[in-house]
Formats: sequence, structure tokens, C-alpha cells
Amino acid sequence: MAKKYNIKYNGRSVEMTKPNSTMIIYKIPYADIEKKKIGVLIPNQFIVYILYGSNPHGKDMIYVGKSKNGIASRPTAHKNKYEAWTTCFILTQFKERTFFNDGTIQYLEDSLNKRIEEVGMYHNTTLTTNSGTANKDDEEDCDDYLQEAYLMLDILGLDLITHSEEAEAEADIAENDSAGYTVANRAKVPNGLYYFARKVKRMGGVTLKGTMEVRDGKFILKAGSDVAQEAGIGMAPIVEIMRNNTPIENGKLIEDIPMNSPSACGEFIIGASCNGWTNWRIKDGQAIDMYRKS
Repeated sequence: MAKKYNIKYNGRSVEMTKPNSTMIIYKIPYADIEKKKIGVLIPNQFIVYILYGSNPHGKDMIYVGKSKNGIASRPTAHKNKYEAWTTCFILTQFKERTFFNDGTIQYLEDSLNKRIEEVGMYHNTTLTTNSGTANKDDEEDCDDYLQEAYLMLDILGLDLITHSEEAEAEADIAENDSAGYTVANRAKVPNGLYYFARKVKRMGGVTLKGTMEVRDGKFILKAGSDVAQEAGIGMAPIVEIMRNNTPIENGKLIEDIPMNSPSACGEFIIGASCNGWTNWRIKDGQAIDMYRKS
């Protein structure tokens, strides 16, 4: 059986790759980055990084950022966020067949920031991110990259898979909020129908499609939408519960179901973490993220 991942140690730095893939994730002591003695040569200047620091008085600290100039300055420019960073996780690719660029690292940074908030296990010191200028194909590549990255990071000691009890409680409250006044609902997406189409690599590149109706600040996944039979990585527990208790026949949803956000609707379809704000689109192809920014 082929190895799932390759792990190399160079001094105190760890390099993790996936065979037959361009993915690389590094785990490097923050102090070594400050001293410019990391022991590894990072092949791509486009990176997304996550700073981690243990906090004995509460939730551990975390910060997500990006750089198009490697680690020359950015990862060590955040002492104002927390003075006791211990570890830097770096997400990048080999240069061959890379899709990392200005737009995609911005999208990855934004997606990671949202994932950290959803998980609810850390004190997130990241202030603002946005989804950037990545096109739809690049966004799909980024989403697939992140599905694998969550597993790799978990092996390296950073859990972005498990939801905290507080996060699950907040999701339950949001799902049962009859008034519809959740954070996502306040984005003021206009009433109407919106469309989802995404290739899922774990299903051999099959494109899953769906329709979502927005009605007075509520998000309704419509009957007839595709539903992946096998789950991937990063699906919110409440979405998993709903998938297990909703009628689905031949990979199709057979009744409308109300959800608490566009991302929940997307997760229901693909069975994995999904940034619904960039995947749900109006008829002309524009992502509904534009309403969140207005």
C-alpha cells in the first residue's frame, strides 16, 4: 500500500508532503524563523502561514496570514498579536503545477480564518481577511487543497477538524433561531434563487449541483439538489446530523430544508467543509460574497 504522506525532519523543522501531489506543509519553531535558521528551503515564495502559541490562561492563540515573498518578513511581524508564538505552520506547493498566486493565497487565508472561527477552539487574533480575486477553478483547487491540509495539519499537531463544545452550541442556537437573525443572515442576500456547481475530486471529479432559495434572510436548500453519499473532511457536526436525518434518494435531496448559512448548504451537498459565500452564485456567475461585502 502506498504511503499516505511523507515526513522529513531537518533539525527542529518538519516537512510533510503527499505522494504524487504538489502539497507541502511545514511545521517550524517560531524562534528558528526569527533567527533565520529554519533548516529547510521553501521552494515557493507564495505561502499561507498559521502562527500558534500556547496560552496557559485560556484558549491557545492563533493567527493566519499570507505572503508572496516567502518567510522573509511576514511570519515574524505579528508580535503585536501575541508575544509568545511557539510554532509556525506553512502551507505551500512545489513550483511545478502550482496554483498559488496573489488571488489564491488570499482565498486560502480567508478560508482558513473562517475555519478557525468555525472550529472555535482557539483565540483567533486575525482581524480581517477577504476572498480575493481567485477564479472559480482556482477556488475549487483551493478547497480541495484545504481538505487534505486539515488532515495533514492534524497529524502535525494543529487541530482544525474538531469543533469545540462552544462552537457546536453556537451552531445549534443559530440553526434553531426562528427569527433568522444569525451573523450569516445579516449579510442581506436578496430574496431569490442561487446556484451551486462544484467538482469533487474524491468522487472522481464529478460535479455536484444544487439550488438554494433565500427567503427573508433564511437559506433553504431546495429539493433536487445533489448530495454526496460519502463524507469528506471538515463538515460541521450539525450539518452531518441533518444529512443523516434528511430523506435522500439516489444522491438527490427530496425535500426542501432550511439551513443557517450558505456554507451549511454547500457542506450539505459536498459532505465536507465549504465556503458557501464563494460557491453559491447568481445566474450571471457572480458569487454571493459580494453581498456580504456591501
